[in-house]
Amino acid sequence: MNKSNKTVAPKGQRPGPGGSPPERTRCGRSVAEEHLVTDAATDAEQQAFMRAVAAGLADLEARRELPLAAAKARFGLK
Repeated sequence: MNKSNKTVAPKGQRPGPGGSPPERTRCGRSVAEEHLVTDAATDAEQQAFMRAVAAGLADLEARRELPLAAAKARFGLK
């Protein structure tokens, strides 16, 4: 049997994706849950933005266009 001489750190001590060790709370638990919540909020914002971009492109392909002057007047811009 071929055995490797590599030692593997216990799961809680392995470096995170950025190469740094995972953050811990005062109780020694991982704070990955907090990162997931902020990542989920960012992901939702990015998905909403991409949906708006896709809808705008679909409007252009369907020739649903509005002149710039009309769009500014519609939104009350100068």
